[in-house]
Amino acid sequence: MINAYILLSMKPGKSDTAIREMRKIVNVEKISIVAGDYDIVVRVQVKSLEKLLVVTDKLQMIEGVKKTTTQVIEKEITI
Repeated sequence: MINAYILLSMKPGKSDTAIREMRKIVNVEKISIVAGDYDIVVRVQVKSLEKLLVVTDKLQMIEGVKKTTTQVIEKEITI
């Protein structure tokens, strides 16, 4: 399995509608609203890089999404 964080920059006032659409996408595990350089962080789990590209494309097509940056998790440490 491939786990990744997809960081999204949003247009003002579009987050609520966009989150409703994100919740419909298969492989989306968590959606976090954050402060800082990005507005939303989406955690996804997919079986392949090709599936990750599909999820990223779906996120980019949501109205209000300006930009995405994908961070593939190489190793995760539970404390």
